[in-house]
Formats: sequence, C-alpha cells, structure tokens
Amino acid sequence: MKFTNQLITTLSLCVLTAVVIVLIGSGISFYQIGALYQQRQVNTVFRLVDEGWQASGARPDKMNAWLPHILEVNGIIDFTVLRGDSPVYNSSRIDAAATVGDVFTMEYSAVLEAEPNLSAHLVLRPPFYNIDHSFTALSGILGSLVLVFIGLLFMLRWLRRQFRGLELLNIRSQYILQDKLSSLAHDPLLEWPHHTSQALDKLLLALKDASKERSRFDSFMRANVFFDKKMGIGNRVFFDNRLEAALNDPACHGGALLLVELQDLAQINYHFGYECGDELLTSASIYMSHFVRGKPGALQARYTGTTFALLLPNTVENEAKEAARQVMKLLRRLNWPEEITDPAIYIGGVCFRIGEPLLQIHEEAELALRSAELQGGEGYFIYYKGVTEESMGKGTVRWRALLERVLAQQTIQLDRQGIYVGLNQAPVMYELLARIQDEQGRELSAGQFLPMAEKCGLLNQLDRNIIAQALALLPSIEPGASLAVNVSATSLLQRQFQNWLVLELLQLPKAQVNKLVIDLSEAQVSRHAQSLITPLRALKALGCQLAVDHAGQDVVSTQYVQDYQLDYLKIHPSLVRDIDTKAVNQMAVSSLIGNSEGSQTKVIAMGVETRAEWQCLSQLGVYAGQGYFFAYPESSANKEAGVLISRRH
Repeated sequence: MKFTNQLITTLSLCVLTAVVIVLIGSGISFYQIGALYQQRQVNTVFRLVDEGWQASGARPDKMNAWLPHILEVNGIIDFTVLRGDSPVYNSSRIDAAATVGDVFTMEYSAVLEAEPNLSAHLVLRPPFYNIDHSFTALSGILGSLVLVFIGLLFMLRWLRRQFRGLELLNIRSQYILQDKLSSLAHDPLLEWPHHTSQALDKLLLALKDASKERSRFDSFMRANVFFDKKMGIGNRVFFDNRLEAALNDPACHGGALLLVELQDLAQINYHFGYECGDELLTSASIYMSHFVRGKPGALQARYTGTTFALLLPNTVENEAKEAARQVMKLLRRLNWPEEITDPAIYIGGVCFRIGEPLLQIHEEAELALRSAELQGGEGYFIYYKGVTEESMGKGTVRWRALLERVLAQQTIQLDRQGIYVGLNQAPVMYELLARIQDEQGRELSAGQFLPMAEKCGLLNQLDRNIIAQALALLPSIEPGASLAVNVSATSLLQRQFQNWLVLELLQLPKAQVNKLVIDLSEAQVSRHAQSLITPLRALKALGCQLAVDHAGQDVVSTQYVQDYQLDYLKIHPSLVRDIDTKAVNQMAVSSLIGNSEGSQTKVIAMGVETRAEWQCLSQLGVYAGQGYFFAYPESSANKEAGVLISRRH
C-alpha cells in the first residue's frame, strides 16, 4: 500500500500544517486585538487624567476620589504623574512591589497638556494575562485536543479505507502490464471504484476467451493441414514431415516404418455400407494408438485410404517384426462382420538408419507391404537390411546395468549447442545435450537412453545428475546468455524432486538462477498440462525461465503458452526442414508464432540447416535459431548449393 500510505501521510501533514497555521494566525490576531484594545484603554486613562488635573486645579488629593477606581478597572498596577523628573502624584496597587522588574509587565508614558513639562507614566499587565489558568480550564483544553486527535485518527482511517480499493486496483493494473496477473493475491471485489474494477474483469475475461479461441483456431488450422479429419490422427503430410525429421535427427540413429493395410474395407463398404467400414477403420486407429502410446516417440498416421503408417524410433529389425506381430494380433480382434472369417490384414515394414533418403524408405516399405500380400502366411513382412542392435549403436540390452554404471561413475557428458538470433552473432542461449558411452565406447544420445531410463526407474536420478552439472556451469555463462537444460515431466511432478530442485536453486545467486531455462517437451506438457502448472509457476517465481521444445511435432492445443507464461517456444525440426519450399509448414509455423503474440514468449527454430530456411523463418517472425547453419555457415552454404544442384538434375 505504498501509494495509499504516501497519500494519507501527505493529507495528514497538510491538515496538521493547516491547523498549526490557523492556530498561530488566530493567536497573533487575538494578541494584536488585545494590544490595540489595551492601547485604547491607556489613551483613555491619559486623557481623563489630563482633564481631571485641569479641573482639580493641579491638586492631586482631589484625584484620589476617582482615579484609583479607574486604574483598578483598567488593570493598571502603578500610575505616576511627573513634573519634569519629580513625581507629584502616585497610585499603586498593593502587589505593585512584587511586579517590579517582572518581564510580564508593560509601561506607557504620555505628555499631559494641563501644565507645561507635565507627564504621566503607568505600568500594567500585557493583554490576556488574567485568563483563567485553573485545572478545570486546562482539562477542558486538553480534552478538546484529545477529541480533535481522535477525530483526526478516524478521518485518516476512513480515508485509508477509501483509498485502499484504489490502491488494489492500481496493483492489479501493474500486474496486467507486467504479464504477472497469476501472482495477484487480493480479491478484485475489494477494489474501488467498483464499476472500473468490474469493467476490467469483463475485459480480462474477454481477452482470456479470445486467447483460448486463438489457441483453438491455431489447433484447427494445423489440424486441417496435418490431420486426417475422419480419423483424428496425422495425415500423409504430417507423417512425411516426421519421418524426414527422424532421418536427419542425430539423436535418433534409426527406426522402423510399418505400413498396415486393411484390404477388406473396400468390400465391407460395398456390401455392408460405409458406416460399418468407418467404424472398423476408427476401431483399428484406436487399437493402434494404444499400441504406439507405449513406445517412446512413436506415432501413427493415415498413409492412404485403408492404410496406416506407424513410425517406431530406435527400433531394429527383430523388434520391428515383434511389433508387426503384436499389431496384427490386435487388429484381428476387431469386430469384423460374420461373413469375413479371415480378414485381409497385411503389414509391411522396413528399418532405416539416419541419413537415408525419404523416397527410398517409402519404396522399401511399400515393397514390403506388397510382399506381405503375395506371401500370405502370418500377414506381415519385414524388409531386411541388416539393421541390428550392433549396427544401430544401441550396444547391450542390459540398459539398467549400463545406466547404473554411468550414474555411479558420473560419466554423463553435456555438450553445449548455441542458439543465435542472427549469423555471426554471440549465442543468446546454450542448450545442454546429454550423452553417455556404452561398454564398447559408442556414444548414445539422450533420445536413446532416456526412454530406457524411464522404464528402468532411473530417470529421476539421471535428471538430478544432469541438472546438478547444469547448475555448476551457470557461473561460466557470459552475461546476456542463458543455459537450457531438458527436464522430464515425470521427474518434475514428483514432490521429492521438486523440493530438491527448489532447495538447489535457493542456494544460488539470483543472477545465476535468471540464466537457467527449464526445457520440457510438448508431448509431456500436453499429457500433464494441468499437473505441471503448480511446479512450473514455482520455478518461474524463483527466477527460472521456461521453454517447451518439439512444438508442432503433434497437433495439440498451445494453450500452455499462456498457462505457463513461457519464455521460449522451440519449433520441431520437422517443420523447419525445407520450410522455404513448403507452404504447409510455413502456415503451421505462422500459427505457432501468432499464438505466442501478446505474450513474452519468443519462438526459436530448431534444426536450421540452410540460409533459405533461416531467411524464411526470420520473415515469419522467428526470434532465434539453432542448427547446422549457425555452427558452420560456410559449410551450410555449400550444402544448400549442393541441394539446389541435385534438385535441378
């Protein structure tokens, strides 16, 4: 209540100053009036004495008959008539001797006209000297002052109550301007003027509805670009973007593509109607969505009318075969019409390594699907290319032993990758990429070992180790830059982990905490949207920055941008790759940027490889970028030229 206190203090000082001025002015005025009245009395006495002296024939004894009474009435203590310097008449009160030399006396002299060289001199008390100084009068004055003081206190308290509502309204206005409305602690009903507060509530509610509507529109626009309306899953464009990103993602050493075809659907639509066919198609999509949900990073999309595509990251050929067998088993449980005793379900799969051409993977998968149709048997066929655990760099399957050894020996490596707002500029942020080595010394990325750590129950310990290393690096980060560290939502939702992280941050200087960026994936955020609000706001209150990466990887609502008060939104590389030639991706990125407008969220593009991509992203409004183009601009230019030449030929 700083404003209210200042206002009340100012008003109190003004009132007290006015009272003091009035009292001083009144006292001076009363004294001047008393002095004037006393002067008139003295002049009257001198005139009467002059006239009486003439009438008595200069005989002082005749003046005793009337002069002492006049002197007593006018409060004159001592009166003397002088002829030259010799007194010829004197009249004094009994207490005149006690007042000799008293500082509270006044003396007046005047020349009389009755005789030459005749003058008069008198001594009297100053004005208002005879005011009652009794205890009763003093008590009355003090009582009046106390009543005035109490009245002043009640007035100030009333003023404070009146201005408190105005101060609360001002505080809410400041929070709105600073985008910190969630930190508001008081009830808006206490604000004043009430109509202004209600109008502000109405505008904020309309703004919130507009923000949600913008988020829904953003999801709707991206859904129309990347989603199949009938199935509610990704379409072919969406799947190609994700597959191409996986083929160029260093964190994903490879994976598997399964094409699942329900061949009997055309016959079912013809004989039993499209409703029956659509019901089977929807049921098949639901069954497969449950299957991919248990695979970290896996996704499902509609490849063609009766064909689905499943993308399984970090999967080798024997695992792909087992996945095809499980999917086949699930789909045979569908509620097929009784006339179809042996439904025609075929699955063709192929494993791929990083760097392979997209068209080659499609051709191999479609070839495997045709082979499954021709060979019959179990209904699935895997195109073998020798993609084994050894060739994928996965090492031993004893993940628990490997991860426990890494944790015990503290051998998690953190590589820093810069994020830039422009070419040849200093990084505005560094992202920490975690890596470990297996028993054979092969390097494994976080995308490979973190899903296995979650299965083994070691994800919490890994996150603690990584965050502890990140906090130790904060003092070495140059001014103006920040440090981003990935944290899993699973760990962040655990109370014990939250308490540990808060305690660690409280031990650091505020300037270092402000450099830390807590990074979560969009998939985890969408899965735990409401549960993450409390821990993320607590980290935000401590001074940390918040970021969500892999934005646009799936078509989900971006309402979390406003709910979490994000500082950064990182676009998935699948939307960035060749964005200068893909109008669909430009539309998706524009919707993400537009949804962040009106907040402090800055959009960052991940996986920028060419100058053309960065120029297109900059024109769309992207704040910064990360990728090969910034790390090696000259090599990136050569790479872009090579891509253009290959496209021309």
